Amino acid sequence: MRKLLCLLYILSAFSCASKMKIKGEATQQFAPLKKNETVAIIEEYKKIPDSVEYQNIGEFQLKDGGLTVDCSYEHVLDLAKNKARKLGGNAIRIIQHKMPGAFSSCHQIKFEILKMKDVFAFQKMLIWSKENKIGWKYFKGAPKIERPSFLCATLNVDYKDYKIGGKGRIEVLPVIVFDCSYIQPNYQNKHQLEYNQLKFDLLELYARKMREAFNAANIDSQLKWQKFAEEIYNEIFNDFETEIYYLETETNFGLEYTETLRWKYRLKEELAETAALSTDSI
Repeated sequence: MRKLLCLLYILSAFSCASKMKIKGEATQQFAPLKKNETVAIIEEYKKIPDSVEYQNIGEFQLKDGGLTVDCSYEHVLDLAKNKARKLGGNAIRIIQHKMPGAFSSCHQIKFEILKMKDVFAFQKMLIWSKENKIGWKYFKGAPKIERPSFLCATLNVDYKDYKIGGKGRIEVLPVIVFDCSYIQPNYQNKHQLEYNQLKFDLLELYARKMREAFNAANIDSQLKWQKFAEEIYNEIFNDFETEIYYLETETNFGLEYTETLRWKYRLKEELAETAALSTDSI
């Protein structure tokens, strides 16, 4: 069911800790954001309308500190987002993006951390949370005739905080991707919304199963990550694909509301039983 609910699996292959250096000072800060709160990225070519209210927390730079192993653009943005969360910022505006070149193989950026009153206009994804309920505004993709609606989601799995000879941790985040999620106008109703929330909650359940499996396998080193992560992931993902198949067929893509309610009741119990592994508690 990869076409029905796409899932992104990131396997890092780095043997050393990143040496990227961050420079800059905050002129103010707010209460830190949780790891499951989304930080929006505003690229260089994007303008912030005058009507958008925000406060500037500070200007920073992420530069190659020498012997850097992991400095892909995705990882550099991840470091910037972590900095923003610590300072209470919910958006990053890229001022300058220096591409890899002759003197450095790293992506390097200059950026501002912002606290926006409403960040949705620049938000591209939503991390699962008990408080983050699905709304039709998240379905930004053009509708297609294959099905009434489509929830485009990914399960980001990554190995974090790795150090030479040290221990790291595994991060599992279930997220919705807005641009490829869609709803046909005639089906924009309460029942179809509940059905898509059910899918998102099911993804969260399997994120919890994956966290539990990684914890049981005691994967805390780069070697263990490379040896066992893919096998664990594939086993759990196969179970998830089977669940998605039964959910879609038994509910007729959410059109059989009685069946949707049955699934909803069962999933509510399973989420309650696995609350200790919730994305809200990471």
